[in-house]
Amino acid sequence: MVRAPLREPRLTSGQGKPVEWVFISAAWYNPPIVRTAEIQEGNAFVFSKIFRAINLIAAAFTGFFILFSFLAPWFPMADSVAHFRFHLTAIMLLTVLLLAVVRDWRHAGLSLAVSVAGIAGMAPAFPAWGGAGADGEAPVITIVQLNLSFRNTTLEAVADFIRGEQADIVTLQEVTGKTDRVIDILAEDYPFHVLCRAGRVGGQAVLSRLPRAPGQSKGCVEGEGLAWMRVLAGGQPVTVASLHLHWPYPFQQGRQIGQLEDPLKNLPRPVLLAGDFNAAPWSNAVDRVAKASGTTVAGGLRFSFDLGFRGWWPLIPVPIDHILLPEGLMPLDVRLGPGPGSDHRSVVARLALPNSPVVAQALMLLDGSAAN
Repeated sequence: MVRAPLREPRLTSGQGKPVEWVFISAAWYNPPIVRTAEIQEGNAFVFSKIFRAINLIAAAFTGFFILFSFLAPWFPMADSVAHFRFHLTAIMLLTVLLLAVVRDWRHAGLSLAVSVAGIAGMAPAFPAWGGAGADGEAPVITIVQLNLSFRNTTLEAVADFIRGEQADIVTLQEVTGKTDRVIDILAEDYPFHVLCRAGRVGGQAVLSRLPRAPGQSKGCVEGEGLAWMRVLAGGQPVTVASLHLHWPYPFQQGRQIGQLEDPLKNLPRPVLLAGDFNAAPWSNAVDRVAKASGTTVAGGLRFSFDLGFRGWWPLIPVPIDHILLPEGLMPLDVRLGPGPGSDHRSVVARLALPNSPVVAQALMLLDGSAAN
């Protein structure tokens, strides 16, 4: 009888499998651990590249539109872009911050330079601090500027607001056959007025509790959105004008200003001009009107209208209602007020008149030379 050779005992797993097979299986189903720190570092690098690229594209487009807006004297479309210079500059400053986060200092610096140009281009809206030095004894008048809105149905509220401001002079736009009732409501408080009727959205009006100046003291530029009246403010003659401009390019604003430049130059000086310009205070449109009328924009950034594009949300606030002042008329306070029943907010200004007899005499001489 042949005996089988003795075998060395083999270790087995609890499932009866050889231990060597168990080790091999474990190695097969558990590959080497990948270093997660390297993956995270790679993902962060890719994200940084994408983030930087997006910001560079945003900065390039925004910077182009900011710089293009300075070409407004030669390209009407550029003036339309200029109305959004504030918003574009705010976006540009944001790209400066975001580019600095990814340490792209070169492009952040370029974006900052364009932002500075955008801020400098809004200089006409910078506040004027001259009012602090006004003579305490100088006569003060208050003017309220309001685009009434041809849809307005709350005319009593408008009248109450104007009375509450104790305005000496009121300039209105979009005065139609329905909204002109506000003139009748205020007739006892404002016995002097001029109304120039216009097309579908209405005309312009000037109301005054101050007496009219003698002579040819009021007039209209028919069909071009301008009404004016000559009043005596502190014993001094001042021409108060109410203006309503069309929307900018591609609409008829540029053509309208061209038609108004000569009438504005011929108005008796000094001229106090207020209205709905449908243009930002730094725009070429406002600059042309200011030069023709011998005025400057009352400083301050006042978002008087919320612009919407066919119901898009959100609305974009824009500064398009202004008061333009002649030399010598000092702003003490210029602020936004409510606009009852209107889609515009009002602009309310307290103005100090020149108190010097020499200045008053000079104004009279200017008046006489303009009349001749």
